[in-house]
Amino acid sequence: MGTMVPSTLLQGVRRHLNAPHARILQVQRQPFTGGLSGSHFESWHLTLQQAGPVSHLTLIYKRGRVVTGAFLQGAGEREAQCYAHLAPHLPLRTPTVVAVDPTTAEIWMLPLPPHKPTSHWHAAWHEDDLRAAISDLARLHATFWEQRTRFQTWPWLAQPTQAHALGLLADARAGLERLIRARAWDESLTQTRLQQMRALAQAPERILAPLRDGPQTLLHGDAGFQNIAITQDGRCLWYDWQLVGWGPPALDWVTFLHPWAYPEATPPMPLEAMTREYLAALARWGHPLSPGDFQHQLNAALLWRWLIQWAPLLGLYHQRLSPQVRRRLYHAFAQLHWPALAG
Repeated sequence: MGTMVPSTLLQGVRRHLNAPHARILQVQRQPFTGGLSGSHFESWHLTLQQAGPVSHLTLIYKRGRVVTGAFLQGAGEREAQCYAHLAPHLPLRTPTVVAVDPTTAEIWMLPLPPHKPTSHWHAAWHEDDLRAAISDLARLHATFWEQRTRFQTWPWLAQPTQAHALGLLADARAGLERLIRARAWDESLTQTRLQQMRALAQAPERILAPLRDGPQTLLHGDAGFQNIAITQDGRCLWYDWQLVGWGPPALDWVTFLHPWAYPEATPPMPLEAMTREYLAALARWGHPLSPGDFQHQLNAALLWRWLIQWAPLLGLYHQRLSPQVRRRLYHAFAQLHWPALAG
């Protein structure tokens, strides 16, 4: 199947190939399943002509869809802006983007290189892979540590604990009210826990204050292993920047820990050891944090992330969760979020 060639794509292909007169003769598009954000993914197989012979290029096309809810609102446009303007400043490897249109949230990138298999629930990583990813995340945070002036040059960044907090809270409250009205109690979402979370959503300063008072930096926003490719040379390639934002590093760290708490994840080291590794890496980059203070912020970040992500989703889809997904989520909540609530 052919398609009209967007001018943004043609210009990007010409830059990528360093061939200012290249033409795209044909485009074959093949949709495929992507992540959980609602984005649309396709493989685009391009037939090209440069100075002489015909050649071919395969790209991954991603377009962010308009979604309801504050958590993912504007995510597609934000990721496109990230690749267009922020990626050159990042101290991390990111996908090779050939063309991007921030106004339409369209991205064309090269396929990821061969890498260790991951899913939303499991990563086939060794300890060295884990340490490399932790070092990368610490370097990202250290690079933008308290760089508020630079942050202001990218006003499209998410601000989950600042400007966008009220909208996120409104969705959290609505989700909790749906669960409570439906009396959706079970072995994990107990009546007591849901009421405790509702109390936090109604008076959030207990968890927002430590997150706002501590250091602020650039956040990947969804730094779990499902968004990190460990390539054959042992390096990390970071993708899915839809939630890129500005806020406390602890908020990014909870997204790194979360998938390792799923029952299938088999982490190469205990979660507490991962946190110590992260703090040690931050200290090597010149930003030592007190383990006690960071744990206080981490508990607050765990509760805030649960409110802004899981409360709205569970409020809408609690009854539609498959037993397998329910088991995975509840295992992670038991490992991470409920201990923070008890504390």
